[in-house]
Amino acid sequence: MDASFVEATSLTKRFGDHVAVDAVDLQVRKGEVISIIGPSGAGKSSFIRCLNLLEVPDHGALRIGDAAIDFSAGRPSHAQVRALRARTGMVFQSFNLFPHFTALKNVALPQMRVHKRSKAEAEERAMAELSRVGLASKANAYPAECSGGQQQRIAIARALAMDPELMLFDEPTSGLDPEIGAEILQVMRSLAADDMTMLVVTHEMEFARHVSHQVAVMVDGAIIEQGSPEAIMSDPGHERTRRFLSAVLGR
Repeated sequence: MDASFVEATSLTKRFGDHVAVDAVDLQVRKGEVISIIGPSGAGKSSFIRCLNLLEVPDHGALRIGDAAIDFSAGRPSHAQVRALRARTGMVFQSFNLFPHFTALKNVALPQMRVHKRSKAEAEERAMAELSRVGLASKANAYPAECSGGQQQRIAIARALAMDPELMLFDEPTSGLDPEIGAEILQVMRSLAADDMTMLVVTHEMEFARHVSHQVAVMVDGAIIEQGSPEAIMSDPGHERTRRFLSAVLGR
């Protein structure tokens, strides 16, 4: 078995008395796609936000590539945070685009600020990534002039332009109608085909079944079972997983 590229060990996050992420262990190999499914309020978004330190875990350890942090030793340094975030790209439910910048500038500006690329270099890369997600024609459009699906694809292009080794998706099709959501899922399928390592919080069961290498089921802040899509979808071992799948699949 290949060594893991991402390794979370006993990762725990509390908000006051509420344990949002409860001693989660997860390993991801390079090029693997793992879908995280489960009911609302299960801690899925909190967990994925812990992976790029938008939420700093209270306990446990995290390694992405050769960037490792032991949270039990105290709050991570700025250098540790930068080293870990440099390996990740994140796509949110909300697109988080700058409304007063064009698509091109939304994708180019983070490269200039973080990677110190020249304007010409950043814009060349931005155009390449916009083309990759099928939006070269929208380079000079502002977010308000783009559909929700197009805005989400701009956000994906922005993340890809930062050269991430791991892509994190937090319900990327939430709030989009099914036809537009299908555009996003197609982009994600293309990334998976290119062996991008991906962790995807999703309610899209068909994506989880057909694109993921593994599916992890999260309930009450903990991963209660994990396995191949076929095993989880067709023969779940946990009663809570069976109830969840029965509800979302209408079985």
